[in-house]
Amino acid sequence: MLNMIKMEVYRMFHTKSAYIIMLVMVFCVLFTNYMSFDEYNVETEAMKTAPVNAEVSYTDSQGGENETPNLGLTVTLPTTPGERVTVYDLFFANVQGKFIALFIAIFTVIFSNADLNSGFVKNTAGQVRNRFGLVAAKTVAVVLYTILTLVIFTILEVISARVLFGYLEWGNVGEFLSYFGIQAVLHCAFMIVLTAVSVILRSNVLSMLLGVCLCMNLTMMLYGMVNLLIQKLGFESFDFMAHAVTGKISMIPMEMSGADVRSALIIAAAFTVCALALAGTVFQKRDV
Repeated sequence: MLNMIKMEVYRMFHTKSAYIIMLVMVFCVLFTNYMSFDEYNVETEAMKTAPVNAEVSYTDSQGGENETPNLGLTVTLPTTPGERVTVYDLFFANVQGKFIALFIAIFTVIFSNADLNSGFVKNTAGQVRNRFGLVAAKTVAVVLYTILTLVIFTILEVISARVLFGYLEWGNVGEFLSYFGIQAVLHCAFMIVLTAVSVILRSNVLSMLLGVCLCMNLTMMLYGMVNLLIQKLGFESFDFMAHAVTGKISMIPMEMSGADVRSALIIAAAFTVCALALAGTVFQKRDV
């Protein structure tokens, strides 16, 4: 098993698409941060020049019981105009909009299908007793890439905060580390699901389409149909989005409660176990 993991990690670090996607992500993150910086300055100037008795409308992106979360592929700072922008604010804005998940998803599909489409899997599948080990090793490599991407992304946010805003402020470090950890778990679970889908479908196009749709919420219609079906069974308050990995990525607030953490971990674990079990079963029985 250890040798299979080493093989997959070696293959990951020698995959050109891993570096190309990373470079594109770096450029896009810096660009979105600049656009957020420009929008923040405009809103701040508008607040300063507004009459004292004028009513200022501001939508808090940090979540709340009566708030409908924005689940689209958008990057919006949760900072009130006039307040200091923190690294936590920048991190939250990009992650909550599933902007980073999109880039990791693209690599996950390409990497997961590379050995299947090239036929290289025939060499490895015949040398192992249990093919599930190949799926598990591929999953470990994808998880490693996901965590590495999130770390690099955090460094980019630190640089952006210092260069664009002229100061470096982390915000609440404890809350930031907790949020980073939960989002890392959810992103890893999402990529494991995509890995399983790629192994089962063996199609870059279909797997990529599903990954992009999930990141950009083009599957909302499907979620609505599932909600309607379950609500007819008597569960009127059920919301499938709140129980999906991509939904949790968007809906986890900056100030997390114990219930938020528990539900995120349970959902991530459930999707991970189901995805690995299904992919392992299919791959074990398939003629490669």
